[in-house]
Amino acid sequence: MPDFPQAGQRPLSLAYEPLRLEDYDISPTHGFLPSEPPLRRLPDPYYAPWETIMDRFNQYLLAHHIRRLMPVLSTERLETQAEYRRAFTILSFMAHAFVWGRNGAESEPASEFLPASIAVPWVATAEFLELNPVVCCAAVCHWNWQILDEDAEDPMDIDNLGTLHTFSGSMDESWFYLVTTAIEAKCARGLNAIIDATAAVEQDAIEVVTSSLELMADSLVDANAILERMYDRCDPYVFYWKIREFLAGWENMAEAGLPHGVLYEGVDDTDTFSLDNWQSLIRRFRKYAGGSAAQTPLLQAFDIALGIKHFPTGQRSDPSTTAAARARFAGDGIPAPPAANSYLVRMRGYMPGGHRRFLEDLAATCWIREYVLLACSDTLLHMYHPDDPRVLLREAYNRCVGLMESFRSKHLMMVTRYIIGPAKNGPSLPHRSRPAAKTHAVASTAAGPLSGGRMGGDSLPADPTMYPQTNTAATRQPEAARSGSPPPAKGRLARKLDADAVARGTGGTDAVQFLKQVRNETAHSRVP
Repeated sequence: MPDFPQAGQRPLSLAYEPLRLEDYDISPTHGFLPSEPPLRRLPDPYYAPWETIMDRFNQYLLAHHIRRLMPVLSTERLETQAEYRRAFTILSFMAHAFVWGRNGAESEPASEFLPASIAVPWVATAEFLELNPVVCCAAVCHWNWQILDEDAEDPMDIDNLGTLHTFSGSMDESWFYLVTTAIEAKCARGLNAIIDATAAVEQDAIEVVTSSLELMADSLVDANAILERMYDRCDPYVFYWKIREFLAGWENMAEAGLPHGVLYEGVDDTDTFSLDNWQSLIRRFRKYAGGSAAQTPLLQAFDIALGIKHFPTGQRSDPSTTAAARARFAGDGIPAPPAANSYLVRMRGYMPGGHRRFLEDLAATCWIREYVLLACSDTLLHMYHPDDPRVLLREAYNRCVGLMESFRSKHLMMVTRYIIGPAKNGPSLPHRSRPAAKTHAVASTAAGPLSGGRMGGDSLPADPTMYPQTNTAATRQPEAARSGSPPPAKGRLARKLDADAVARGTGGTDAVQFLKQVRNETAHSRVP
């Protein structure tokens, strides 16, 4: 058995206290999803203006009416956690449609200004939920689902789920969100197993640790299987050219038309500034990453439980050793934690406060990897005692790590197919001349002088996402070869990239470099 001090011998600062999922707003049955389906409408009639817009959201966006403003509504009449989540989701869709949705002219750039009618209540709901006011995984996946058949054998099966809202109105976008939603639901048992394994380490119950790791592995098998279903109903062309831009934030988005970020009017006294005082405005702009899979607490929880360390991008990792594990258990002379991947740490700011605190407290109390390292320090143990509990423990642990690596390899392949391929190949559609769209003039006194537009900005060429699509890439390619592709759009996230250009994720990172490093660090965490 591992040679480490028991709980009573540890320093007080390392005393173990069992974690309860409910204390962190985590559901024992649904994981990081709410235990009950999200609200479909806010019950107070005061919020009818918001709900009326959401009733026809896709039509407004299609008709380029999305930048027409509405009255500022107070959040003081929101009462429950569920109502705040609903309000945050509504405002997230409205905000990103306003920034990225144009206003009737194909050449109109992204908006660098968010009107007070959206910004003020959005910031207020974000502060209540303790996350950043920007589209995030919680808004589009955790709080944006409904059950189709309550009497189904597995109500949370992906084929029994639907979304409440999408930007495009497409099946592809719904499916993109629901894959994540279903993974969160299926992995709830994995979260429970993490809590059980953490407690079993404290009790030196090696069989319980092993069985808990096996349950964690079973949930990761489900996660891998659901992730592979992304290809079933989400087309790469539709995702890249029709959906992805709306999920982008305003950090590292100069190439997409937001060099400074976005100014939240009515917040931080932005509504009192003059357009002539440009320099003083720049420092008031907010820069947030967009929706990203890195914002789900689920994978970070598994990383913490398995002791998988992620380092700053470009820095080589060095998995923790038996000596480091013994030093941590000893309590005196504990080594300083290694530098973490700053992007993954920052992504916790895009998680609800309770979920973020769960990750922090789990990291302070979980010793599973150290336990496995010390129990299985004899790397040849399996040759002499294949049925030894320590061998079974190591096998269960490495199975979890292998499934995490597999999940990340699948994610990397999807980025290649859904982002790199479309970005490098272009829309692959014939260019058709289109009449210039009329620009809708929007006048409003409710949101101040910065409400509708942007200062400066070059005209954009015709929007490639507006061209009609065919059903398959195979049928599109020959037509593209004969007729040519539309010119790349300047100032758009969805645009054709040069061969040596960096394809950024909606979070603003170099997607391939980031995911490759995370995948490799996971693989290196196996216990020999």
